[in-house]
Amino acid sequence: MTVTLNLKPELEAGLLAQAQATGLTLEDYLEQLVERELSAEAIEAGRPEGSGMVWENGLFVYRTGMPLPAHVVDDGIRRSREERAGHILGDIA
Repeated sequence: MTVTLNLKPELEAGLLAQAQATGLTLEDYLEQLVERELSAEAIEAGRPEGSGMVWENGLFVYRTGMPLPAHVVDDGIRRSREERAGHILGDIA
């Protein structure tokens, strides 16, 4: 299949410069761009809704779409409390 693109001259010049910088023809460069975009869409489509890295309350959070098991949360809270007690009390405890 052949596809024809009608690009603005400045866009064509920019793409041509990028293609030449990578040592590719404009056609090969555009083909790689399209393949990357399609593979990125396929990856996105394969992930559960709401999964991946998101910015939340000033932190990056990895969302899997699945809840953590209760024991993982409990262990994390327990370790955090133990560390805090160790910093506050030192060797007394």
